[in-house]
Amino acid sequence: MRSFSIARAVALVGALVALIAFFLPWVIYARQSFSGAELASTLSPALASVKGGGIKGLDLGLWAVALAAALAAVFVLVSWARAADPTEGRYRLWAAAAAITGLAFGMLFLASGLLGGTPDINFAPAAIRTDNAVKATVAKAIGAGDFVGIGVGVYLAIVGFAAAAIGAILARPARDERVWRTQDYVLLAILAVVFGAIYWAWLGPYLGIETILAGVSAQFGQELLFGLWFVSGLLGGYIIRRPGAAFLSETLAAFAEVLLGAPAGPVLIVTGFMQALGPELTFAATGYRRWGWGTMAVAGIAAGVVALPWNWLRLGYFALDPGVMAGLFITRVVAGALAGLAAKAIGDLVAATGSLNYFALGRERVQEV
Repeated sequence: MRSFSIARAVALVGALVALIAFFLPWVIYARQSFSGAELASTLSPALASVKGGGIKGLDLGLWAVALAAALAAVFVLVSWARAADPTEGRYRLWAAAAAITGLAFGMLFLASGLLGGTPDINFAPAAIRTDNAVKATVAKAIGAGDFVGIGVGVYLAIVGFAAAAIGAILARPARDERVWRTQDYVLLAILAVVFGAIYWAWLGPYLGIETILAGVSAQFGQELLFGLWFVSGLLGGYIIRRPGAAFLSETLAAFAEVLLGAPAGPVLIVTGFMQALGPELTFAATGYRRWGWGTMAVAGIAAGVVALPWNWLRLGYFALDPGVMAGLFITRVVAGALAGLAAKAIGDLVAATGSLNYFALGRERVQEV
């Protein structure tokens, strides 16, 4: 139990460090330095008139960092207050999810300052520093002069979020009835390899739809196809039914996709993090006890909606017309729901063969029969 409290303390300190770091220097330009809070406040009105470029929505991403740090701290405190409650684990998972969200946006900010180019599938946004290849950069939008460097606040925020996520995940009772077994890890490895290959191959249809549809219609088509990239996490969570199964299934599939040569590169691992959070949070909210069609549809929707800010910021979708964005959001919700239903259907079909009898889904099916 002592290690349980130490891990919580690490998580809480990490979240507070990330929150304090938001008010320390984040970026240094020739004419002025900005903390995360100052940059977000300055960008909001400046970006209202920006019609293109990869920095639309960057102010929202910055505010998300502060919100994620605050939520992580609150959830850790609630978990601590309910240490004797069997359901306290869900609060730690929510704290870890908030920390991972903040970590993702912190890494995005850091990469945008260190990498050159334009926002595309290779992820080289150059949003922070001045780059002639980008139509609208932060420096140009706010007239701050040339990029000089990244401030200490960014690095502290990343360290703080990492500590918060790790501490929240490790802060579990010594006796956990849902201990992972060898076969659970084996299944995760199988799902990672299979879906890593599927995800890598799916890039062809996803990009190829631009040759069939034109303009905005292609974006709607791509958003609908995007749902397939949620299935691994949904399926892993549905079959294994243990805390962390959905998160690990999706993240490892993204890692496998990178190893197979996905052109987007290592940033896909972060994308996998973000797409894994929604299902994991949904399953945690039910206490890992509800697995019906409705729950799976909601988990699929959560996969899409929680990951949406990250996906859209990377792809520059925040530069689109608000009406188009609303339509894309609805399409994302539909795609997520279909992914959740597809994951349940796949799991049930595989369980019907008897090959999942050593897992929670298989045992449930045997009991029903």
